Amino acid sequence: MRPSLQSLAQQTYDVLIVGAGINGAAAAHAAVQQGYRVALLDAADYGSGASSRSSRLLHCGLRYLMPGGPLTTFVRHPGRFLDVLRTVRRSMAVRSAFVLEQPERARPIRMHYPVYRDGPYAPWLVDVAFGLLGALSDRKVALDYKRTPAREALAGNPFAPWLGNKDKLAAIASYTEYQFDWPERVVLDLALAARQLGAAVRNYTRVTAMRRQQDGWLVDVSDSITAQTATLHARAILNIAGTQVDAVNACADVPVGRKITGTKGAHIMFRLPSACRGQGLASVSSVGRPFYCMPWRDLHFFGPTETLYEGDPDKAHADAQDVDFLLREANSLFPSLGLERSDIVSTWAGVRPLTYDPALPMGHRSRRIYDQSDEGMPDMFSLSNGSLGAHRQTGKDLVQALRQRVAPSDPPQAGPAPASPIPDLAQILAKEDVVLLDDLMTRRLGLAWDAGHGLDQAAGIAAVAAQSCGWDAARQAEEVARYEARTRCLYGVRS
Repeated sequence: MRPSLQSLAQQTYDVLIVGAGINGAAAAHAAVQQGYRVALLDAADYGSGASSRSSRLLHCGLRYLMPGGPLTTFVRHPGRFLDVLRTVRRSMAVRSAFVLEQPERARPIRMHYPVYRDGPYAPWLVDVAFGLLGALSDRKVALDYKRTPAREALAGNPFAPWLGNKDKLAAIASYTEYQFDWPERVVLDLALAARQLGAAVRNYTRVTAMRRQQDGWLVDVSDSITAQTATLHARAILNIAGTQVDAVNACADVPVGRKITGTKGAHIMFRLPSACRGQGLASVSSVGRPFYCMPWRDLHFFGPTETLYEGDPDKAHADAQDVDFLLREANSLFPSLGLERSDIVSTWAGVRPLTYDPALPMGHRSRRIYDQSDEGMPDMFSLSNGSLGAHRQTGKDLVQALRQRVAPSDPPQAGPAPASPIPDLAQILAKEDVVLLDDLMTRRLGLAWDAGHGLDQAAGIAAVAAQSCGWDAARQAEEVARYEARTRCLYGVRS
């Protein structure tokens, strides 16, 4: 059950983790296993930020080898290339670990990359890229890379009938990629497993102020729904609030440097021919960025965009400019499909919490763990650009950084792995801290990601949830109306 603020205020924690996205939940689970007394808080629901609104791809690392410009970028900036190789190695390692340990949460898809004679990457460069991926992997989860000559590919590839520029096609490179079937469920599993091991875990709890004391931190928090307040005591803080890292740091009275650059990734979803089901296509957009056509259930989505975003990340959506760009890119890939705005099933967008770098206006893609002791905030750490796929390793690395400053109060403990079976609705309502109908529809049941977003089921589910959540008839109607309005805002098609 969701603990009261008063019960949290009665304890002293070794570490307060701010942000219960996939990296915060992984850090909480890793920390409590190591004997730390943990509180995990989020200003909204578990996994409701960037964790739930990405391209949902367990990247092998290929995108990092595409510098978004000429390959001489790596020659001019060798340090950046070394960063890329480290990132690729980590991507391959976490891909392998996640697929082997949680196969029920990783959906294999066959990806295809058309190689054009006038394209940015020659066939031999694509071979080199996949050779690097293989060399940097543990070889436990195969890429199954194959490059097929144009004539053979056009005769058998599922996307071949609709590809553009067939006369310039040199080959199609194919490989096995994995998709997060349900990243929100991964977040919940980690957070609830941490709770089973003794962590205090609470959603809709916002940090409003932080004050350094001789023996740690005093942290003022407020319930995002009821506005009730409390003050928590923690020896250390891990700020893993994603796009809100800088806002959380600003709650202290000590000025620290900027950590985050937010970039928006928007997507549009279609129903493509059935021959494409379970198959994806990777490409490079007209602005030199990685661009995907990805299967999702019985649909496909195109994206992402990459634009600087400084607004409210909770309100990020695919605006009219995003839709125009994505539709144009989709039709450039598959001109004979003749996709139109009226064919779009839905849209969505998320904001990436990239690493701030004054030399890179769109942010740096390397992950950073900041020890803010040097900035006057002892025993305070922040994270930037923690990826979806690398969450377990990131959680362990955060705990390792924490251990350099604060030792755990208790001995390590073995505990249950994050649960795999999907609980039924009664169990969800009893144990998973449902506060709003959106929590159920989007993250506990995943209905928001269906073609109809679960809108025809919302009223019935609200009625079932009413008794557990203490909703009267008026509150039920309010929750349904709120969910419908949010769905239209976040998943609708702007004209």
